[in-house]
Amino acid sequence: MTQAAPHPPASGATTWRALFADDGGDPLDACKNAPPLTQAITKAAQKFPSACWNDVESGCRDEVGKLLDLSVERVLFDGWMKLERFKKCVEESKVNPEDAFFQDLDDHEIASTHKPRIELRYGAVKVADLDFEIELALKAKGVRLEVRAGKVVCATAGVFSANAKLSLHDQVLVEKATPEFAAPARIRFA
Repeated sequence: MTQAAPHPPASGATTWRALFADDGGDPLDACKNAPPLTQAITKAAQKFPSACWNDVESGCRDEVGKLLDLSVERVLFDGWMKLERFKKCVEESKVNPEDAFFQDLDDHEIASTHKPRIELRYGAVKVADLDFEIELALKAKGVRLEVRAGKVVCATAGVFSANAKLSLHDQVLVEKATPEFAAPARIRFA
């Protein structure tokens, strides 16, 4: 997965934004001028004094730009923690922190939904809410996890593919999918 990210973040984690970036571009550029978003921002900005409109618009666009800065590794780990056999592996590794534990996983899909809200305020008065929904899905084939001291330290994997959809007030702003891509021989987790 880290090879699929042209611009990995400084923290070392791969973000969904980097995963879907085409040729280093920002995958959210396509939605920044989408009618549902521009209409919502324009409507909200008009509730502020006219001198603030540009600040409201640029602030909203900056916040939308952060919505896919979620860690792919975090979504994977959270999904794996729902598997009973993986939970057992993690617990065993906590009891014996010096030992490496391995867990093979069948082909699987991990999906998560996130509902961030941008709340616009003028002083103490709430002017508007922008309610987003991000649906993320990652399909993995041939994953073997190495767990030490209760943490996934690396994964050996074959093939991944991913989907993401960003909506505002139930209107789709952007939907992207990756083709299947080979993961590096070993994916290290922070």
